[in-house]
Amino acid sequence: MIPQDYRLKKMKDFEILFKEGRFFDGGIFTAKVWKIDEKKYPRRKYLEDDLKIGLVVGLKVSKSAVKRNRLKRQMREVVRLELKDGKLKKGFMLAIIAKPSALGKDYAEIEKGIVEIFRKAKLFI
Repeated sequence: MIPQDYRLKKMKDFEILFKEGRFFDGGIFTAKVWKIDEKKYPRRKYLEDDLKIGLVVGLKVSKSAVKRNRLKRQMREVVRLELKDGKLKKGFMLAIIAKPSALGKDYAEIEKGIVEIFRKAKLFI
């Protein structure tokens, strides 16, 4: 599991992210990334050293909840390991969105896709 402090949970936070953020396209994933600006949304109490990550696997990927949840578990594990190693910059809010082509990929390909997104968005320290 991704630690509580790093989870993007509230719908309003997702709305702000999708309104303010930039898209980064990868092979099997896309990401929406926003550099947190404390002054823009003072009531949300965002901090410059926050890092919030959300994972999105929609119905377009698969109608089967079992397949979507398996993909989400694999994505969560990749992100958890990157956070554990302390490789990601603080001060960002991001959502990693799975494309239908991500379904059926093995763990190594999913890891490669997510790391590629992090590299394109310049989120590595």
